[in-house]
Formats: sequence, C-alpha cells, structure tokens
Amino acid sequence: MKRLAVCVAMGAMLLPGTLRAGSWFDKVKLSGDFRHRHELTQAGEKDDRHRWRIRARLVVSADVTDDWSMNVRLATGSTDPVSTNQTLDGGFSTKGFMLDQAYFDFHPGAVKGLHVRGGKMKFPFMKVEKTELIWDGDLSPEGAALMYKTDVTGQVGIFLNSAFFYIDERSSGDDTWMAGVQGGFKVKPADDMHLVLGGGYYDYREIEEVKALFKDDGEPDWFGNSPKQVIAAGDTFMGYAWDYNLFEAFGEFGIKLEKVSLKFYGNFVTNTGADSLNTGYLIGTAIKYGKDKGHVNLRVNYRELEDDAVFAAFTDSDFIGGGTDGNGFEFGFGYGIARKVDLGLTYFLNKKGIDDEVDYKRLQADLKLKF
Repeated sequence: MKRLAVCVAMGAMLLPGTLRAGSWFDKVKLSGDFRHRHELTQAGEKDDRHRWRIRARLVVSADVTDDWSMNVRLATGSTDPVSTNQTLDGGFSTKGFMLDQAYFDFHPGAVKGLHVRGGKMKFPFMKVEKTELIWDGDLSPEGAALMYKTDVTGQVGIFLNSAFFYIDERSSGDDTWMAGVQGGFKVKPADDMHLVLGGGYYDYREIEEVKALFKDDGEPDWFGNSPKQVIAAGDTFMGYAWDYNLFEAFGEFGIKLEKVSLKFYGNFVTNTGADSLNTGYLIGTAIKYGKDKGHVNLRVNYRELEDDAVFAAFTDSDFIGGGTDGNGFEFGFGYGIARKVDLGLTYFLNKKGIDDEVDYKRLQADLKLKF
C-alpha cells in the first residue's frame, strides 16, 4: 500500500511536467539530412584526385509564439563559409560539427508574407533553380534580412528581399559589410505555366584595398579576384583591387505537362566597381519527372564568370574548383530510389581561366537521405 501511494504521488508530480513537455514538443520540429559522396577531380596536368566525403545537417526549428520562431542548424565541415563537406581521411579521426545557422524569424500574422530575420541565417535572396553564379548554396550569411511576397492578383505575385550582411569586424579600422536589395514578380498565365523575372543590387563596403579575408596555408587567397599593391599608414601589402557593386538580373520560365515539368532559366551579373573583367552569366534548363520514389531530374547549365564579376569567396565552390575566372558546363542527374532517398550525379566540364583555358573536370556521385 505504501509503495502504491509513493507511485501515485510520483505520477501526480510528473503529470503536469509531461503535459508541459507535450506543449513545447508540439512547437518544435527536428529535421536533417545526410549525403555520402564520391568525388573525382581532374585539373590540368595534376594527378587525378579521389575523395570520399560526407555532409550531415541537423535542424531544430521552434515556434516561440504565433509571430516568432527560431532556427538552429548544425552541420559538418570547417570554417569554410561555402562548404559543409567533410572529407573522410585522417586515420579515422573524429570530424567537426559546426554551428551553421542560428537565427530568429519574425513573421507577423497581421502582415501575411512578411519575414524579418536576424543572426546566422538561411540565405534570404531568391535564386532561380538554385543557381550559384553569385552565391554558393551552402552559404549561411550573418546579419539581418527582410523578405516580403504577396499576390497582387490570382495570377501575379511580387517579392521584395533586402539584407545587411556583417562580413568582417575589425578592432581598428572600418568593418567590411554588404547591403543588398532584390525584387521581382511571378506570373502564372495558366495553372501549368509560370514566369519569374527579377533583379538585385548588392553593395560591398570597405572591401577595396583591404587585405584578403581568407588564407590558404597562411597565404592570401583571392579565389580569382584581382589583387593590387596597397600602401597605407607606412605599410605595404596586397589588397583587393576593386570594389564590388553587383547588379543582377534573373529569369525563369516553367511549364508542367502531366508528370513532367520543364524549366528554362538564366542569371546575369555585372560589377560596376571594376573597370574590366566584371561580368558573368549562366543559362540552363531542367527537366523533372514524378516525385518521391522513381522521380527523375535532369539539368544542364553553362556559365562564364570573369575575374571580378562577383566577390569570389562566396560563389560556387564546385564550379572550376571554386572562385572566378572560368567557364563551362554543369550536368546533373537525380533519381529517387525511395521516398526521401535520392541518388545524384553531377559532372562539371569546365575551363579554369577564361584566357588560359586549363581543363577542369569534376564528377560527384551522391547518395542523399533526409527526414
């Protein structure tokens, strides 16, 4: 009898906590993904390079109130801002798991379609078909952003995105930062057809004549951007030769035919902060059949990116091995072997150096799972 009384008392104490746990549990979502990759790289006269690589990401999202939410994502990788890959080497050494995202999201119910974010955030600007001409897909910028989209009519919608990114804080001297704005519209002349057109402006500040923000084995890494000799306060060093004020234009046309969808898309950028070698473009098409198990995705794009068309450290890290000054094709294939389990192949057939034209080939075979 005494034992029964103790059990009842403990149950009474735990029950409110259990109910409270259920309450917060309903507001928290756990998700993630895992990718296993084999990569073959062939660059000029260098030996072929084979790498086995993994990427694991874990996301915790929580609704704090009806208007406020927060998101945290942990990912494999290193301090590289444009890669969450982890190469399998080092004699079975443990691998790093880093803070990839941590931000708040204010989305007032009174203003449908408005989001205000702050922190290390999910990328806030729109990209047609996830193109990486200006920004790598793994980039999680830091700062604040405002995003708004709404339907003007049942067939026409508009979007507006703006952001302020903190790039480099200095204990002395001016900080490096970027402010950007982007806008456009989406038209659906029919249920099976859409057209997206838009543009943006991204203004980097305190970047010209600044030392390289990143290093490779202790040496400045310009990723293809142009450096120049700078003399300041009696010190001589190499700094970025140009400012980066990027104008972007993009478009996408899509049509659905039963289980098949077809897209044509393009992206153009020019840097008015540089006098030469300052443009880039990408054009491509994508075909998708079905969804979940048995779906098939095919894509191909061609791009050319001159030395100072974009800030090179933040562009696609796979095309030409990362950075600027190159051109070539990207081919992609995806197949759904099960629900939320995909097999993917990507092949880069590029020229590294628009004038030098050093052959660069990269084959990636991926197995991707998500929950």
